[in-house]
Amino acid sequence: MLTYQSSTQYYKIDLRTPLASNEQLTLSITYFVLSALEPLPAQIQQNDKQYVLHKFSAYAPSAYTTLKQKTKLKLPTTDVPDATVLPADLNTEGKEDPQKQGNAFTYGPYGELPAGAQEEVSVRYEFTKSLTHGTLLERDIEVSHWGGNVATEERHWLTNRAAKLKNHFSRVAFQQANYFNPPSVALKEMRFPLAVGSVDAYFVDDIGNVSTSRFRTNQREANLELKPRYPMYGGWNYSFKTGWNADLKTVLHAVEGESEQFVLKVPFLEGPRQNEGVEYERVVTRVILPEGAM
Repeated sequence: MLTYQSSTQYYKIDLRTPLASNEQLTLSITYFVLSALEPLPAQIQQNDKQYVLHKFSAYAPSAYTTLKQKTKLKLPTTDVPDATVLPADLNTEGKEDPQKQGNAFTYGPYGELPAGAQEEVSVRYEFTKSLTHGTLLERDIEVSHWGGNVATEERHWLTNRAAKLKNHFSRVAFQQANYFNPPSVALKEMRFPLAVGSVDAYFVDDIGNVSTSRFRTNQREANLELKPRYPMYGGWNYSFKTGWNADLKTVLHAVEGESEQFVLKVPFLEGPRQNEGVEYERVVTRVILPEGAM
């Protein structure tokens, strides 16, 4: 069967109360784009800065005629060597785009534009961090009614989409960098914030148990901090699994008035939380219920 995939998706928003004449309503829409950053140059030295290219449309995607709009980017740095410049005749204020203020770049405002209008632009800025991409995440959540336990196991296949090394990896340079800790594209550690009360956390890769992990738990938090067996530089891959247990009573609750019906409340996605973010290409979540459950 042939399927057509479009870069544009449409959503229908139903308002609980229709807008009266001349009333206004502000909609805030948040969405995430996978593989939105491209390292440029594609190869760098081990301790070099990384620059990434972000391509986007200066016009916000819309299925309707838009009377007035502008696009504002807040970048994590002021080190921006390249940005597409648009002529002043497109801007209703007669200014050449983008207008810069610190780490903010603004395109627009623009006047009336038809539905689907696009104006491709790009910015290239310094971002010396890993671009962590999960090609596959498998999550198994096993509910044991008799044991009163819920066991979670995650199997990760990660790759770093950051700029690749121009030369071979140098262990000497890596050890030297540990003394002054410069920014690096290598993924050196990950943090898994777990539900309070989680216990028995483990970290295993294809070779076996990995000792470079730390599990801290108390009445306020439960954190699994781990370091891969080797630093993941651009283009490097790493596969591993983590797991932990929790008291079933924290996630399973009986339906009020029903003796044999329960509600299971577990996160669809947990995994590592990185300041620079983690993107997933495919996620498979399985919930394994006790025998006889319907």
